[in-house]
Amino acid sequence: MKKLRLIALLLGILFIAAACNSEPKNSKADSWSEQQEQTWKENCLKLLKENGTSEGPAKEFCDCMFEKTSEMYTPEEAAGLTTKQEQKIWDKCDYNW
Repeated sequence: MKKLRLIALLLGILFIAAACNSEPKNSKADSWSEQQEQTWKENCLKLLKENGTSEGPAKEFCDCMFEKTSEMYTPEEAAGLTTKQEQKIWDKCDYNW
């Protein structure tokens, strides 16, 4: 009986962990090709490095920014983001250097 409860508990934990790690159902991340993702991240890294951010923090921040951007916008939509929209994404990543 205890083994059955333990198995049920472990399965419940695995189910919750999988649900927490999955993309939102309305994510637009699938609309991005690998090339578009790579180009976006390269541009982000270049911008941050030019403004004095070191490699490690810049990469972490760009990864976060891409994740948040790709969840909400297609590549075409992302190309036309306003400064205000970009700031909202920036705030979600909440990096302080």
